[in-house]
Formats: sequence, structure tokens, C-alpha cells
Amino acid sequence: MSIFDGGVDMDRNEKVFLTYNQQMKYLRDNKFIACRGTNDKTILCRKGYFNLINGYKTPFTCGKDADGHYKYYNNTSIAHFYALKEFDDELRFLLFKYLSKVEEEIRTFAAYKFDEMNMKPKAAWYEVSAYNPSCDVSRIIELISKAYSEISRSRQDYVKHHVDNHKLIPTWVLVKFISFATFIDFIDYGKVEIKHSLCELYSIKNTRGVNDYKLLLSSLNWMRNVRNMCAHNERVYDCIRKNGRIIEAYFNEMPNSYKQQHDQRVFDLLVYMKYYLASDEYEIIIQEIKRLLLKLSGKLQGNAFNNVRANLGIKDINHLDKLLENKKSIAYHKF
Repeated sequence: MSIFDGGVDMDRNEKVFLTYNQQMKYLRDNKFIACRGTNDKTILCRKGYFNLINGYKTPFTCGKDADGHYKYYNNTSIAHFYALKEFDDELRFLLFKYLSKVEEEIRTFAAYKFDEMNMKPKAAWYEVSAYNPSCDVSRIIELISKAYSEISRSRQDYVKHHVDNHKLIPTWVLVKFISFATFIDFIDYGKVEIKHSLCELYSIKNTRGVNDYKLLLSSLNWMRNVRNMCAHNERVYDCIRKNGRIIEAYFNEMPNSYKQQHDQRVFDLLVYMKYYLASDEYEIIIQEIKRLLLKLSGKLQGNAFNNVRANLGIKDINHLDKLLENKKSIAYHKF
């Protein structure tokens, strides 16, 4: 273990190298975390002190001592940390799978609608006239420049083919390679019919039944944030976006306690994904997350599990079932 990998603080605030056996002893003697035997050592070797203990300690802590060191719930063990990390890994893989599907689909629809709206007069994505005339021209120019920069870094053969043979990149190729953040700006600055068509397709409307462009963009941004965390192998169960919650139609179907929170969490992502996924796919992801939570509840102490559940933004596991009520269909054939 290196000095950057969870070593012990010495008098001079330095980190020192500890063997795996010394790390286990440190956990037992200083953290009062049960850690002994072959199985626990294997966990520590495979996951690493920093990734496992520093990364997943919060749900197991119950304050600090007089010296400012974290205190842990009684009988906390390294197996508990491992169970939480395994849950987070499985959650990350599951979310990434379905977020990738949603992202690909939306990019396809947006590119189609962009070109449809610019057929007469014919305007390409690199022309200011192809975008919403109500938007600031400087922002549109900045978007076009950013898109050029991002796609120019592509080494894909078919991108090179279009450049070499047609001297331009078509919209459907562009939206495949620009970043998710740039793509969201592409929707935002595009002609209003793009946002309108996406809201109509996915029934993204406010409580008055009017297309909700703010909810569309906010949901896409939160999906982008979580998808990036998944792609970079970051912890996701406790991801949060301060004051980002929008109380929309599906939240109104949940207990009132959900309306008292203001931060976006994983639960918000699950709510948003009800708009974008077909009912059968949505049921799969919700049921799988519920299964993972029930499995985790059998492996953690009650307080620790409740902390994890709260970090996800879920008040009660059974509330996930409410998300499966009032199934919706997406009329793709009418786009």
C-alpha cells in the first residue's frame, strides 16, 4: 500500500507503507472494524484500502470521537464494506446499460428532427440559420465551434470517409460523437420544434399538460452526470445534485415526503427514466434495483442500510413499486 493509498497518519501527518496484514491490524485496533482471516485479506487485496474503506465508510459511521476520528457502528466488518461496494458496482453497471440506451435513442431522434426542421430553407448544423433565431448568436457560434472541435478528434473510419469524400459531416454522425453536454446544448439551441417533438414523444409535460422543456433539459443533464460517473467507475449510490429536483407528474404520485427534498439523487434518475424507457425495460430496471436493495439489506446492519437507502433518495424500498404503476407507452411510430 502506498502513502497515497490509505496509510496511517503519523506525527508529521505523513502516510507510511503498510503491508496488507498491517492494514488489517490497523482496521481492527484503530477503527474497530472486524478484519481477519483469509477471506477478509482477499477482499482488501482485491479492492484496495482507499477504494473500499475511504470510499464506502460514510454509511457505517456514527459521528466522530474527541480527536475528530470517525466512529463506526458496533460490529462493523470489512465484509460490510465489501457488500456495499458490490451493490454500488452492480448498480453502476445497470444504470450505465440503460442510460446508454436512452442516450443513443435521444441522439437519433434529435438528429432526425434537426434535419427535418432545416429542409426548407436547407441549412446544415454548422450554419447559424439552422438554430433557434431567438437564441443568442454568440452562444450558437460557440456551440458550432465546440462541435467542430470535438468531432475533429474522432479517428473513426466513417468520419474520415465523410470528410474526405463529402467535405462535411452529416448531422446523424455529428450527434454520435459530440459530448453529451454539447448534445444537450444542441437540443437547447436548436429550433424549438426539436424540444417540442421530444416532449411529445416521451410525454414530458408539466402538471397542466404543457410540454415541459425545463424538465426535458434537467432530466437529460442529470442522466448525463450519472452516466459520466458510471463511465468513469465512480461511486454512484450517493451521487447528488444540490437543489436540482423538479417536482413533476410522477413525483406527485409518490408520498408527500418526496416533495420535501430539493436535491437530485438516484431516485430522481429512476423517475426520469420512466419517461424515456419502454414499460417492459423500465420494469426490468426497477425490479432489479429492488432486488439489489433487498439483497443488501440482508448483509448490512439496519442503521447502515437505512443510510444507503436514504442516500439513494428512497424513503422505502416498496415505494419503487409505485413507479411501476400507471404504465405508459411511447408511440415511436408517430415521430
